[in-house]
Amino acid sequence: MSHHSHISDYSRYFSQGQKVYLVNMSAERNSDIYESLSGVVTSRGVNTLELMVTYGGNGAYDGEAGKTTYKLTSEALGSGIQVLADLTGIVAGNVYQFRMHGELEMFQRRTVSRRELSAPIFHLRGNFPLPSFRKEWKRIIDHLRSNGVPPGLVLQETKINLSAGGIGLTVAATDRPSPLSIFFVALDEGLPVCALAETIWGHRVDEGLRCGFRFIQIFKADQERIDSRISDLIRKNGGTHREYTRNWVLVDKMVADDRNLG
Repeated sequence: MSHHSHISDYSRYFSQGQKVYLVNMSAERNSDIYESLSGVVTSRGVNTLELMVTYGGNGAYDGEAGKTTYKLTSEALGSGIQVLADLTGIVAGNVYQFRMHGELEMFQRRTVSRRELSAPIFHLRGNFPLPSFRKEWKRIIDHLRSNGVPPGLVLQETKINLSAGGIGLTVAATDRPSPLSIFFVALDEGLPVCALAETIWGHRVDEGLRCGFRFIQIFKADQERIDSRISDLIRKNGGTHREYTRNWVLVDKMVADDRNLG
C-alpha cells in the first residue's frame, strides 16, 4: 500500500526531535553501495528541513551542497513517509540542511526478516568521527578485494541476530560500543561481509549488554547475501521470509521507481 501526495507544505509531516533516516540518492553515488545516515529534526519549514547527525564531524559529507540528493524516510500519521531532498549546506559540522521537493510518498512500514544464528564475526570499534570510519571501511574493502582477509583479522564464533538491515549481539557490560563501528561477518566460503554500522540501542541483560546496530554503509551484494542466508534459515524451519527490498529504509529508490519499471 502506498500513495503519493502533491503538497506545497512538507512541514506537517516533520516535528522537532523526530528521527529521520537519510539514504544517498545522488546521481554520482556508487550504485553498488547502500549508504545511509540517521538524524533528528532540529528545524523545519514549508520545504526546508535541518537534521542533526550526532556522529557527523567536519568532512562527514564527501560531496558538494547543491549536487547531492538524499531520500528522507521517517514516520508520520501512522504511515511510513519518504521524500527526496537536496542538500543545501552543512553547519556546525553535523547539521544537514535540506530543501525537499517532489512527491511525498506514504507507505505501509514493513519489518525486515531477521534470524538468530551463530557466525564468525569481528567487531572493530573506536570513538572516531564518521569521516574516519568511512575512510577505514574503504581501505578495508580495497584490501579484501585485492589481498583477501588480513592475517591479523581473527573472526570469533558469536551468537548474533542478523538481517540485511543490521546486527544484534551481546557484549560485556563494561564494553559499551562506540557510536560507529565496523563489522566483519563470515556467511559462507567467500569473503566476509564488511559493513559500517551505527549503534541504535542497548540494554542490560544477565549476560551483559545487548546491543543493536544498523548498517549505514554496505555493498548491496552483501545485503543480498545476508538476506539469502536468512531466507534459507527461515524457510528450513517452515517460516515465511519477508524480502528486505520491501523495507524502504533499506533501498535507494522510491516507490514510484518500482511502479515505473512495471
